[in-house]
Amino acid sequence: MGAALHLAHIHQAPPGPKKKRKGGGGGDGYDALVARVYQDRRMTPEARELILLLAWLAVRDPNRYDTDGNLISWGERAAAILGEYGPGPRKGSRLADLLYADRPRYEDKRSGWETRQCAAPMIRRAGLCGQRGVEHTYTVDQETGWRTAVWYCRRHEDWGNALRAQRAANPGPEPIPNAGGLVVSYLMVDGQEQAWARLYRDAAAWKRDGQWEPPKKYGLRADDWPIPGKEPVAPRARLRLAALDGDLIP
Repeated sequence: MGAALHLAHIHQAPPGPKKKRKGGGGGDGYDALVARVYQDRRMTPEARELILLLAWLAVRDPNRYDTDGNLISWGERAAAILGEYGPGPRKGSRLADLLYADRPRYEDKRSGWETRQCAAPMIRRAGLCGQRGVEHTYTVDQETGWRTAVWYCRRHEDWGNALRAQRAANPGPEPIPNAGGLVVSYLMVDGQEQAWARLYRDAAAWKRDGQWEPPKKYGLRADDWPIPGKEPVAPRARLRLAALDGDLIP
């Protein structure tokens, strides 16, 4: 899986041979980042693991330079730490797993799937049908693009088909993403959107998902996505990543 990002600290070293360096101290921002990650209620286990690993590789890894003082590919170091798994020539990649789990996307909420009650309005009495639904369709919020499952029973198939036709005629706006995008909220700075999109796309390809595309309107960072009824997340300081050559998976 190809990639185009290589980790580097915000202060770039001068060209030419360098002395072998040791990991950074508390002034490099890593300790504060760790605390912030663990306090973030949005955090997933996969995003936490990847953020902390990439940040550590950027500023703390004592082995990030070779014997000549040259920076080693972060992909090579990350792959060595995370390892591979499974039999066969195409082994699984933990790094691809973590990136894919954090891909920015919209996911339907599974509300109503437990009861699956028919939501068709009754004509002869007030209220909804309430019978066990056998099929479902979706309604779309015209502000957020978020979808809500609507179930219907055999008796109300015509009603359900009419809802489906309405949605096809008016699919609504691009949904606001509600999953992923946490790694880039901590590590991506302006100008790196395309490079990170390639990383996510390569991870999706490695997971055999050819359908994923970055959000067109809302960007990759979860910090930038509007949440109906809530204030936007305040801008946060980020570790700088430099666009250089490197491979996610050697």
